[in-house]
Amino acid sequence: MIQRADDRSPRGPSPGWKGRPLLAPSRETLALFAVALALRVTYACLVHGPAAQPSSDSATYDEIAWNLARGAGFQVMGASALYPTAKAPLLPWIVSLLYRATGHVYFYAILLQCLIGAFVPVALRALGRSMFGLPVGRIAGWLAVANPLLVFFSGYLLTESLFCVVMLLALVASVEWLKTPRPGRAFGVGVLWGLACLTRPTAMPLPVVVALWAWTPLSLTVAASDRLRQVALVFLGVLLTLLPWTIRNAVVLHELVPISTGGGRTLLDANNATVWDDPVLRGNAISTAEVEPWVSKFKHHSEVEVDKMASREAIAFGLSRWRQWPMIAGAKLARFWRLNALTESTGRWFQRDSTPDRLLRLLDPLLLWSVIVLPFALWGLVRTLRWTRRHFQLLPLLVIATFTLGAVVFWGALRMRVPAEPLVVLYAGVGLSDVTRRVRLRRAGLALIPTPRG
Repeated sequence: MIQRADDRSPRGPSPGWKGRPLLAPSRETLALFAVALALRVTYACLVHGPAAQPSSDSATYDEIAWNLARGAGFQVMGASALYPTAKAPLLPWIVSLLYRATGHVYFYAILLQCLIGAFVPVALRALGRSMFGLPVGRIAGWLAVANPLLVFFSGYLLTESLFCVVMLLALVASVEWLKTPRPGRAFGVGVLWGLACLTRPTAMPLPVVVALWAWTPLSLTVAASDRLRQVALVFLGVLLTLLPWTIRNAVVLHELVPISTGGGRTLLDANNATVWDDPVLRGNAISTAEVEPWVSKFKHHSEVEVDKMASREAIAFGLSRWRQWPMIAGAKLARFWRLNALTESTGRWFQRDSTPDRLLRLLDPLLLWSVIVLPFALWGLVRTLRWTRRHFQLLPLLVIATFTLGAVVFWGALRMRVPAEPLVVLYAGVGLSDVTRRVRLRRAGLALIPTPRG
């Protein structure tokens, strides 16, 4: 008979792993990366091929990256000339380095996205190992290799893959900082969260979430004054990372724009009468840049002015319809956490009527994934809530909740859910690890006896 404490989390890494850097290359991490890369490149080749052309947001990132590469600056083409823009700069800057070396070939940017996306399972493995132990990290990493959303968004020039990598690295650094608080580590955590914000402005609340999560546990290991100093260093790291880009925006746009001018437009895209009053569109969004009356309203206004106008209109509209907030929030959440991806309003995984498209109409990959994996994620969360280290191990849940709240404010979309997906996979790793351990013990004829909560 073996005794197991139900209120304790999984044990940490085995002694053989003690002291090894979390992201140090090993045979397993190299295999993890190689399989993830192969799967993503295969998907990109099937969907796009070497003749791929950008569209929608991908076209904007592609244009900015090429303008940077050829020395034209962080600009996009207007009606008659280039004009400076304020978008989250990290992805266009990285792609510009590629274009400078290879020339303007969009398919190369897609392959770079696949390369970046292949690091997500590796970073998730490191986070799982740091928070729950090596077995959970290993399972979560391999699950992330085949996650449909993570594979899908690696095939497009969008910020999701890069943001997932930077966010996971910032989470790993945050966890290691809380384990061994040091001023230098605190500052490094802030720098990483600043880079996450420069990848996607939706990361702005996360340094606050991390600071609140760390505040009480820090009091157990450092003095009150040092705790305050280290939390302040986190925010200083964020501030100093954002400052150069904010100064650039102030000089070029003559306005205070910390990161991007897209917030107001995104808010209006989802919060307007056209979307709220149409049962088919409810919870979704439209592009107000292409629809009247907004095309005429925004004409002859600068990017910053349009963003301010859109923000004011969206807020005024929301306040005028406050009785509908619960219904709209429910619609947004339903779209954000839906189990299927193949709908007429959300696009397709492959070209319409192609052989892969016809096959996938019969079986939605996200639906299959959800049915198999989500129950383990829910069980993993239940187990985590019962462990004595739950405060420490619930940081991923706080991040998931932050992204979910963002969907309620803006709109429910799988694209907005992608950054939360690795953390859902992490809890699935916890659940699957717990289930397999229980099965092994029962097969061995051992009993699981809970102990009193400590």
